Amino acid sequence: MYRFRQRTWWAGILLALLVPAASYAAEPAWPQRPIRLLVPYAAGGSTDIASRLIAQRLSQTLGQPVVVENRGGAAGSVGAAYFAKSSPDDHFFMMITPSQLSINPYLYKTDLGYDAEKDFVSIGLATQTPNAIVVSPSLKVNSLSQLIEHARAHPGKVAYSSAGIGSTGHLLNELIKTLTRIEILHVPYRGNGPAMQALLAGEVQFNTDNLPQLLPQIQAGKVRPIAVTSRQRWFQLPDVPTVTEAGYPNLTTSVWFGMVGQASLPRHVVARMNQALNTVLIDPVFVEKLKEVSLEATPSTPEEMAAHVRAEARRWSKVIKESGATAD
Repeated sequence: MYRFRQRTWWAGILLALLVPAASYAAEPAWPQRPIRLLVPYAAGGSTDIASRLIAQRLSQTLGQPVVVENRGGAAGSVGAAYFAKSSPDDHFFMMITPSQLSINPYLYKTDLGYDAEKDFVSIGLATQTPNAIVVSPSLKVNSLSQLIEHARAHPGKVAYSSAGIGSTGHLLNELIKTLTRIEILHVPYRGNGPAMQALLAGEVQFNTDNLPQLLPQIQAGKVRPIAVTSRQRWFQLPDVPTVTEAGYPNLTTSVWFGMVGQASLPRHVVARMNQALNTVLIDPVFVEKLKEVSLEATPSTPEEMAAHVRAEARRWSKVIKESGATAD
């Protein structure tokens, strides 16, 4: 996982927040009307939850309503294409995950309807959360190593569910297959909920998903977590080892959320929205609010977000190429 360089981004953020308001005096006042924030997924998922929490605080910071709109489909590609093709609007933004810019352009062979490198401008990273690997209580494995050995002993007969082809849960398991040379069966579903129901119903043996989706079932004792993909143990699951502790540091990943604008967005609007976003993300009260839903604040500069997107694209495009994964 690309790791944010804390010393550099904190220095950049503090500098940006200390820029006097007079520096914006030469630019038109912004915002002048309500802001739209597009979420390229259905309501209720992690992206939607993070976006609505941030939108509420941005409304207070910017003095204008920030209205969340949902437009899901094709792992976020439908919403991303809609956003890219919409008329230029400096009051229109989108919250993205790794899928839209770092995964889908390599996973889909057909035209996505947008250019991941040209149609968007980075505003800033917002939050991140680890993935977790959970197994059915009926599966007699208690660690990632045991799961891998079990799969090796039963090639092609151990199945996992995911929220769909191209989801981070899917590609993380493709990475596991590449690293360990095991044969496991991928059973994709249309969303996190059906994928979890498949595990609970015994249709598959394990599931890999982002923690906000898994935590309720973990806490209820319906599934057993065997590893988290964060660099350190996650504060809500202190007894669950990391993938590094399990001997697989290359599996360290996160699901991250970041804000983008259309490519035509004026630079002063990029700077103003980045400043507002970071003001929200460094508020200690809001940081704790995010933790309640298993999210970690990750403020950044636009340049750091752009570098992060490129690093993620290099990583996941390699996984997709080596695994032969495709959405077509």
